[in-house]
Amino acid sequence: MAADSRISIESVEQVSSGAAVCVVRCLGGSVSTGDLLDTAVFVDGAEALVELRVTTIWRYGRVTDLLDPPHTAKLELVGANADLVTRVQELRGAGQA
Repeated sequence: MAADSRISIESVEQVSSGAAVCVVRCLGGSVSTGDLLDTAVFVDGAEALVELRVTTIWRYGRVTDLLDPPHTAKLELVGANADLVTRVQELRGAGQA
């Protein structure tokens, strides 16, 4: 990821222990497979540190390696805080760590 990424959570399709599948819109930067999203922004503007790794990106039913603005895609996110996505408005990250 070249610049800090920002994605909005449009809908959550599945949440399980340590993983979530969400439909997202890329608001800024770009998101690649393997990127780490480290900040969750809630509807009230509050922020929390998270560790969610992008493991899969689907666009138009096909797996791809990149999501850039203003496109939407389905992402699989893996990490201990995956259950937070049901309450999050936006996720931010700075790339692969």
